[in-house]
Amino acid sequence: MERRSRTALGLVALSLLVAGLAWAATARERSLAVYPAQHIPLKFDHAQHLAGGAECVTCHEGVTASDSAKERNLPGHAECETCHDLEAARKGEKTDPPSGCNTCHPGFDPTVRVAPAKVDVPPANLRFSHKVHVAKKVECTACHGSMTDVKLATRQQLPKMASCFECHDGNVATKQCNSCHPAEPSGRLQLTFPSGVLRPMQGNPLGLDHGPRYEFTHGNRASVDRQTCMSCHAESYCQSCHDALQKPLSVHPNDYLTLHPVQARMDSARCSSCHRTQSFCAACHERTGVGMDADRSLRPRNVKVHPDYTAWVETPGPQHHGVVASRDMQQCVSCHREESCMSCHSERSVRRQVNPHPDGFAAACKRVAAANDRACLKCHTEESLVGKGCR
Repeated sequence: MERRSRTALGLVALSLLVAGLAWAATARERSLAVYPAQHIPLKFDHAQHLAGGAECVTCHEGVTASDSAKERNLPGHAECETCHDLEAARKGEKTDPPSGCNTCHPGFDPTVRVAPAKVDVPPANLRFSHKVHVAKKVECTACHGSMTDVKLATRQQLPKMASCFECHDGNVATKQCNSCHPAEPSGRLQLTFPSGVLRPMQGNPLGLDHGPRYEFTHGNRASVDRQTCMSCHAESYCQSCHDALQKPLSVHPNDYLTLHPVQARMDSARCSSCHRTQSFCAACHERTGVGMDADRSLRPRNVKVHPDYTAWVETPGPQHHGVVASRDMQQCVSCHREESCMSCHSERSVRRQVNPHPDGFAAACKRVAAANDRACLKCHTEESLVGKGCR
């Protein structure tokens, strides 16, 4: 019994998963921001009506004069009565074709004074004129596809942008986004609707799939087709990430705190495109105990940033910090500020005083000081400069 219960639960879970995947696939094909969700509790067969000689305008006559996407253009009882004798069916008379209420409203009992379930087909969030398209002899199937195998039409029979682009290619008809999509007063497209957020999906004809990881790949497209991006996004939107402070956390993978030193050493310019070395890197390193000026109680005991002290500070050689600094000062300033260097390389230092200048610098120091002695005063006092003849 327990095994059967588990099997039943497994089948239910599988059916829910399949249904969820089917819904997800449908959602990807028609954006809810463009075509809101519908509720159509009806029974209808387009294929049967077309086979019986009906044409599109037989039921959708209003499209010939419809100039807005907010107009429903769906048949009501008046259009149905062209063929279905609703009055005779109400009297209990036999009709051909069938005209009883439950012909279209399944499960509805006219003897019970309860209205049938309401049909809810919200208007599309588009700027569209059936009247213009009908006048230009655009066939209904060009936008809605063939209905010869369709029963009840749903959102799936509404046109996708790829269909629109067959005519809206910039030659036959305009391809400007705001010719179909509603725009804000600023001229940019309206992105947020009660039914959803307008976001390019997989398979869109512009190749702008804003799916997972798009933040990693959008740069190339933005550099070659920036005008398309500007249809939806203002410069301020870009600057919310590209402000030289910090990218969103989604840009970096999990445990990036442990992994980032490798990338920072390989491509520090990429890091500095968003992070300021002195205000972001150095401050973070001090808070986590890596920086030189960090509280000693925070310093990790199992992490070693530099080689042995003797090779790094005392012994001239390829591993000496002065050689490393001359090759890549950017790497040094990610942890150290100017004060770190001056703790040893300054006449003002009480710790130790090590001359940072190369051999022969004394011959040029007066000329350098005469041009701009502000850098000299970082390490030397006024009295020292006077004593050296630089004043």
